[in-house]
Order: sequence, then structure tokens, then C-alpha cells
Amino acid sequence: MTLLDDAAKGLGAALLPLVTGLLLEELTFGGLVRLLIAPWPKTKRTPQRNHLEGKHATNGERKCSH
Repeated sequence: MTLLDDAAKGLGAALLPLVTGLLLEELTFGGLVRLLIAPWPKTKRTPQRNHLEGKHATNGERKCSH
């Protein structure tokens, strides 16, 4: 029984730094990579916005909807 306890302690001591390093890497680099590589969301052109680009807009500017 003591052999099993010693083996479990040794395995835990060997795996703890590895698991801690992987967790730290995932929290830092994993999140940063997802933020940098994730595509930007595209906006849809709705008909409500298209009416502002007609005769009231000057020099390519849009009129405020308020």
C-alpha cells in the first residue's frame, strides 16, 4: 500500500508543473490567439440605413438618424 501511495505522490509531483504550465498557457496565449485571429463581425446593410444615403447626404457622408 505504501508503494501505491509513493507512486501517486511521485506522479502528482511530476504532473503538477506540467498541468500548471498548460493552464497558464491556455489562459494567456490561447485567449490572445483567439482574439487576434477571430474574424471581425460584418454589418448588414439594412434598407432603413440605405434611405439616408440618398439626396440628403453630401460628399459621401451619412446623415444622423436622430
